[in-house]
Amino acid sequence: MHTRLVIERLDRVPVSVTLTPGLSMLALITDALSGRTRGAPEPWRRRVRAAAKGPDAMVLRSLATPGFSVLPDVVLPGEFTRDLDVPTQIEMLRDLPVDALLLELELITDGRPPPQWHPALRNPHRWLHGYADLVEEAWAAMREVWEQARPQFDREVERVAVAAARGSLDLVLNNLHANCSFADGTLSFPDFEPDRFAIGSRGLVLMPMLAGPNALITRLDGPDAVWIGYPLPGVDSGPAPASGTDRLGFLVGDVRSAILAGLERPLTMGVLARRVGYAPNVVTYHCNRLESAGLISRHRDGREIYVQRTQRAAALVSLFTF
Repeated sequence: MHTRLVIERLDRVPVSVTLTPGLSMLALITDALSGRTRGAPEPWRRRVRAAAKGPDAMVLRSLATPGFSVLPDVVLPGEFTRDLDVPTQIEMLRDLPVDALLLELELITDGRPPPQWHPALRNPHRWLHGYADLVEEAWAAMREVWEQARPQFDREVERVAVAAARGSLDLVLNNLHANCSFADGTLSFPDFEPDRFAIGSRGLVLMPMLAGPNALITRLDGPDAVWIGYPLPGVDSGPAPASGTDRLGFLVGDVRSAILAGLERPLTMGVLARRVGYAPNVVTYHCNRLESAGLISRHRDGREIYVQRTQRAAALVSLFTF
């Protein structure tokens, strides 16, 4: 089951990147303090667990019960089209009227909230303050890590800007998350409660998160823009590459860059795997994603499967590798 976001003319959609660490704290809270693991590094999980001072079980249950993926907008208060700092969001959470949470739950559940949200309906003030406390404690534990990762966040802002300037935003969307794909003008990802949206004339806000590789948080029904929270690429891979290095890897990732750069001529899958130095199953996975992005094609000749770059991929290699 997949949720789909139709983007018919990606070249006409206003795309921006905002840095909102509060969204990362939401992902890390559910990862570290519940059974709904999204693959965050264990040192991060330990930090959050150590900082959480008696987390409210009611709040955790509402956020992380499997099988229900929709969350009220109050979990990310403020204007998401610009950068938001955690202290401001915490203050906003504590100042929200209880009716804000009740109205959101009414809207997103069509008046039939699931059982894990029933305690919040009975005591919305406790929920809002309990959630604000958790975000504050998680931020106290993770602020240093966030600041250390700031160069990677800046690199991600640049990566999206470069892709937009080169007309290659579809590559960014196809590589947002291991379970996301972008093909034929549609972004799709697995969802407990699948739905279909069309972006129309709205904007698209990308929100990289300091989170595990399986974390994905979205709001696709906003009136003016949709936002997608996704794992920050390369957060464990060290500093951004210096000027003059492989810019194609900056755009599509090191493995896919190596595959595209190695295809000066058609190669069999086995030869390609040996040339780029990755296991055959790894190469097959990335070739599947490159093919869905229109960057390679494959054809069978007897018992062998040959891979070759498309014209678009050849142009990208020429533009980005120098």
